[in-house]
Amino acid sequence: MARIKGVSKSEANEGVRAVFEEQEKRYGFVSNTAKIYALRPTIQQGVQALAQGILASGLIEPDLRHLLCVRTANINGCPF
Repeated sequence: MARIKGVSKSEANEGVRAVFEEQEKRYGFVSNTAKIYALRPTIQQGVQALAQGILASGLIEPDLRHLLCVRTANINGCPF
C-alpha cells in the first residue's frame, strides 16, 4: 500500500490518463509510482521524456533493459 495517495484514473487529466492507459495495456495495472508522479503532471511528463530518451538512445538493448527492470524490482521487493 502506498504511503502517499496518488491520482486515480477518474481524477486524472487527459495527458495523465493516457499514461495510465498505456501502463494498463502494457502491465495490466497502473504503478503506484505513476499515480504519485501524476500529482505533478509536469514531473510526470519529464519522467516520461527521460524514459523515452533512454529507449531512443539505443545504448541499452531491450532484453537487457527488461532484465534490469526485473532485477531492480526484485531488489526492492516489488513484483514485476
